[in-house]
Amino acid sequence: MSLGWRFLLFLYNLIFLGLAGAVLAGAAGRPEPMHYANLLFSTPENRILSGVCALVLIVVFVYIMLRALIPEKKPKTVVIDQSLNGQVLITIEAVKVIIMKAVRQVEGVKEIKPAVRNSNKGLLVYLHMMINPECSVPEITEKVKDTVKRYLEELGGLKVAEVRILVDDLGTAGNKQLNA
Repeated sequence: MSLGWRFLLFLYNLIFLGLAGAVLAGAAGRPEPMHYANLLFSTPENRILSGVCALVLIVVFVYIMLRALIPEKKPKTVVIDQSLNGQVLITIEAVKVIIMKAVRQVEGVKEIKPAVRNSNKGLLVYLHMMINPECSVPEITEKVKDTVKRYLEELGGLKVAEVRILVDDLGTAGNKQLNA
């Protein structure tokens, strides 16, 4: 939560603390809270102002409640190492960076779009890529598989279960969708 919202929450709680104190004083038999409440609602202008303030408090209350109920989005991670001392995690985005670095080492790959999933057997890597038309598909895909697996295991410390590759003409596929 940002500093501004924390300050707003502080003020909101301070207002409710004051209201709770006034109710407590009224319950204890003090006449001041009732006198101030009568003054607050004595004129139409004061009633309108009180109603607007109450509406703002209700909106802030609903927002804070919704914000508290919705969990914060945490980045998707993969466990690298887990022991009694703790665990080491790496984000899926960092895994994709390692994959991109590995694929740059292979000649003939023009474009790549990686997708990564975690399974109990290890990492599942899906590569959607475009290669030069002059290159051999079996040779390039085998080089890409080996390089990606080696980089993920050596640089990332990850266990790779499978690397799947789909060779496609990514550049034309995007244009086909635009023209259709």
